[in-house]
Amino acid sequence: MFAHSQTAFGQFIAHHIKNEETNTGFSIVPAYGGIVLDVTFQGISILDGYQTPIELDLNNWGKSALLYPFPNRLRDGKYNWNDLSYQFPINDQQTDNALHGLGMTKAMNVVKVITDKESGTLVCQYMDQGQHEYYPFPFHFCASFTISESGMAIELKVTNTGDLAIPFGFGWHPYFSLSKNIGDTELTLPSVEMIGIDPRMIPTGKRYTFDDFATGNTIDQTVLDNCFAIPKMKDDIFRLQLKGEKGTLDYWQETGPGKYEYIQLFTPPMRQSIAIEPMTCNVDAFNNGDGLIEVVPGEEIAANFGFNFEKANP
Repeated sequence: MFAHSQTAFGQFIAHHIKNEETNTGFSIVPAYGGIVLDVTFQGISILDGYQTPIELDLNNWGKSALLYPFPNRLRDGKYNWNDLSYQFPINDQQTDNALHGLGMTKAMNVVKVITDKESGTLVCQYMDQGQHEYYPFPFHFCASFTISESGMAIELKVTNTGDLAIPFGFGWHPYFSLSKNIGDTELTLPSVEMIGIDPRMIPTGKRYTFDDFATGNTIDQTVLDNCFAIPKMKDDIFRLQLKGEKGTLDYWQETGPGKYEYIQLFTPPMRQSIAIEPMTCNVDAFNNGDGLIEVVPGEEIAANFGFNFEKANP
């Protein structure tokens, strides 16, 4: 039976959805951006998340952060909308760009919890009144996390609560760890288009076929920090697979207009995990328009992604 509980996590409260009998569940801190701390299946932790309140406060690498109203980078933090110019704060000093929007640390409220024998769901919501001069558009953002014994599904949803159409994109920033060293993990990634980028990691407009892992290869020494455009999928679901010491992760995301048409893969320097980031839009979409969603007043846009996990045989 899945159940909901709460514990202190530094100055915040961590919420837990867990089946104590099977040791399957997840932990999340809604008041700090809805960041997920851990995901466990039958006692096997598969997420490289923050272990302590100090790590959470530092928020290095944006582990399991919710990304909105844009994921990834915005060139110079600048964009135009309806003939007006706006400037996001520059928070990526290496590239002098704005990174991952405004939602990574915003307090979210738990609005629904559902638990039963089969699964557990926790729903968080952030309500923006348009108080930011760099994004003065009211909206509600909702994240729904559902776990079962075999997998996890996440729905992200935005609702335009203002009077004007708004630009929007969203995504998630989890790091998966199936081996002590990510180089020992096997990645199967269908053929995709790699987004060409300049030294500041902003798209150049060029795209390149990327099929290095189309038949499944160990990551080995490969370094990834790339955005990929997903081709048209027959069933509108894109899938990739990770296989490591702990077991096999089958990841999926909805594709198509208003869904996750892009994915970012990132292998951090510590080489203990890989970020698999679903994104509804391209890097710098507020400027290049690639995948950018225009949400009209009163409209609700939602998209789903998730993963199944099967632990390795002992």
